[in-house]
Amino acid sequence: MSAFDFISHESYPEDPYIAESVVICFEGKYRFTYIRKKMQNGGMFWDVISAAVRYRGEKKYIKSFSQDSNFLRDDIVHFLDSRSWETGGSFAKKSDELSF
Repeated sequence: MSAFDFISHESYPEDPYIAESVVICFEGKYRFTYIRKKMQNGGMFWDVISAAVRYRGEKKYIKSFSQDSNFLRDDIVHFLDSRSWETGGSFAKKSDELSF
């Protein structure tokens, strides 16, 4: 059984802030979207969708999804960076491969 599976991918060549999005299903139950954000210096990075709000006079970002493990986030970003959905669509680690 895989930890997460690819659902869909979309590119946005005309958008100045978002390059692409990928929908992933986690544990066969939960779907969430990662987007590849464009920075002003030309760099790009993967992150979940977030909303900017003003709170007590400061700008704050609320993320649409957060995981309780940095290992899971690292695995997801590796999956996205390596474009694994183009070659297989799912990802799983055996328990003896998990980094603790």
